[in-house]
Amino acid sequence: MNAIFMINSAVAYFAAAAVLAWLLSFHKTLSGWIAGIGGAVGSLMTLAAATAVLLSGQTAEAMIPIVRHTVQLTPLNAIWLVTFGLCGVFISLFNIDWHRHQHTRANGLLVNLLMASAVCTVIASNLGALVVMAEIMALCGVFLTGCSASGKLWFALGRLGTLLLALACWLVWQRFGTLDFAALNGQPLGNDVWLLGVVGFGLLAGVIPLHGWVPQAHANASAPAAALFSTVVMKVGLFGILTITLTGGQPPLWWGVALLIAGMVTAFVGGLYALMEHNIQRLLAYHTLENIGIILLGIGAGVTGLALNQPALIAAGFIGGLYHLVNHSLFKSTLFLGAGSVWFRTGHRDIEKLGGIGKKMPVISLAMLVGLMAMAALPPLNGFAGEWVIYQSFFALGQSDAFIARLLGPLLAVGLAITGALAVMCMAKVYGVTFLGAPRTREAENACCAPVLMCASVVALALCCIAGGVATPWLLPLLGNAIPLPLTTAHTTVSQPMMALLLIAAPLLPFVLMLFFRRDRLPSRSRGAAWACGYEHEQSMVITAHGFAMPVKENFAAVLKLRHWLNPVGWMPGWQSAAVPALFRCLALIELAVLVVIVISRGA
Repeated sequence: MNAIFMINSAVAYFAAAAVLAWLLSFHKTLSGWIAGIGGAVGSLMTLAAATAVLLSGQTAEAMIPIVRHTVQLTPLNAIWLVTFGLCGVFISLFNIDWHRHQHTRANGLLVNLLMASAVCTVIASNLGALVVMAEIMALCGVFLTGCSASGKLWFALGRLGTLLLALACWLVWQRFGTLDFAALNGQPLGNDVWLLGVVGFGLLAGVIPLHGWVPQAHANASAPAAALFSTVVMKVGLFGILTITLTGGQPPLWWGVALLIAGMVTAFVGGLYALMEHNIQRLLAYHTLENIGIILLGIGAGVTGLALNQPALIAAGFIGGLYHLVNHSLFKSTLFLGAGSVWFRTGHRDIEKLGGIGKKMPVISLAMLVGLMAMAALPPLNGFAGEWVIYQSFFALGQSDAFIARLLGPLLAVGLAITGALAVMCMAKVYGVTFLGAPRTREAENACCAPVLMCASVVALALCCIAGGVATPWLLPLLGNAIPLPLTTAHTTVSQPMMALLLIAAPLLPFVLMLFFRRDRLPSRSRGAAWACGYEHEQSMVITAHGFAMPVKENFAAVLKLRHWLNPVGWMPGWQSAAVPALFRCLALIELAVLVVIVISRGA
């Protein structure tokens, strides 16, 4: 089977699973099995097609007769397809057991339709088709939130993004008479088109300050839906930004600088806001913003390298950004599904109401620890590898001829280091408050192991995080096929022996230090009751998430106030009206129907 046949089969499996799950939605458990198995098969087909293209380094292209539209599989979009396929398999399997909970709703139609439209988005060979399919995907996400306040906000901001992208398409059509990427390749699109595209897709990717929908949508959605938002929906936004940047030939320097600044702001503010949150899904959503910023830093460094004709900077920037894109999807899927498993057994997303979960759910606890360590970029896990290559791009940036590049290089390295420190604090907070200590509620006390498919999915993703870190020296060369450089340049820019040495040596360092200082330990230990300032010790006398974050909250109070100033809800009168959800639901359905008609009519 060739790659085109496999990707078409994947879309067909997603579509069939969506329709069957909808028809059988009256039986939630059966609907969940149909949606999960169909989604897993479609994801495996997507993964197989993308892997074939990535290994060969060749582009596959074909015409789809039904819609008379050309699809294209390139090494670049294969990276997104690998991400969708790998994460989609385990999210789909997890979703089967998710349907067994009495308080969950059947979501097979929307989940599989979202996956199908996301795959169609990244293989589109036409800017208009890309925008239409991305809009269908986003509308599926809106409905997955249940059209609550978060869904309303996403829908409203999405209309703004769609308007900007439609205007960009109109400008491109007026200037060049086509929207096909092949015809536009090398044509200067113009600063206005680039800005419209970056803002429009930036709303989908959640680039700060365009992130208003992200925290609430993740916090109120089911765990499988939240995982899809982070690993699929927001990654499509990054794909759109990269596509519109590379389509117009060599970009100007200020494009790369703008992406670098936007990435740094998004990474730092996202990491800071995450530390303040106690709802675990909202906390992970802010950490998704942080990692979107880190990926954008890598892309910005690569774009800057294109503008300055620096092959080493291009390779380090794009390889680091793209590898972190895959890695983030893996460990964030681990964390969202792990948090969903905890909710499945306790009914709580507030980490202040948990505690002691590590003893009740040891498998999920261990997998979550791996995911949190990867999120904090600790070696030898996959989160470390991508960020290390991005650091290398900053060092190359500091050696550029342009003054602004030499200025930004060290500043961005310091900023990313501070962001990493915030991520380590957040890792300690989440794991310590949630999984260690004594249970704080009866639900936490009565928690038990998650269902088999849930545990298997979370553990498999955690193992992928380990494999993605340990196998970095062998995986990075594959990404060289996807960047606009000769293969040899991309392969020699990042030192594979150095990466292997770091991944082996860094985890061993704590044990070496432990052996070195072993003689300083006390000869004996004494055990006794904890001292509580003269009061009798109680189980409630434990560190809290609020207390853990308080020092940082006080020092960055001015930055944290921006959350309230930039809240888009306050700009819209009548937002909380009871009639608004029904209105938005109708508008979203109408728009979704119109977009489907547009896609079908293209083949008429």
